[in-house]
Amino acid sequence: MQTTTTSLDAVEDGAVLAEPVCDDRGQLLLPGGTQLTESLVASLRKRGVLTVVVSAAPASPEPAMDPVARQARVDGRMKHLFRHALSTGHVNPLLHMVSRYRLEDPQ
Repeated sequence: MQTTTTSLDAVEDGAVLAEPVCDDRGQLLLPGGTQLTESLVASLRKRGVLTVVVSAAPASPEPAMDPVARQARVDGRMKHLFRHALSTGHVNPLLHMVSRYRLEDPQ
């Protein structure tokens, strides 16, 4: 992956950090892989960050998953997470709440 160091003024909305961003004391502000937004760039400016290292190509948005495939994926994950409760025959209300939450439209 190619990277480039660029000033915050030249960063395009949606650019992806190739390296973590730390303040002058070494505190982590943003991890590598973070997709930059206008508000994140403004926040970095307030903290005195002048440049960032970004990936040469912005990350493409994840394609929308087929609803049936999404349901199957969530069901499989819930069965794994709640395997102990399910093996005892107890249905945990939390399982249903988490399943509904995971199936909500993320936008």
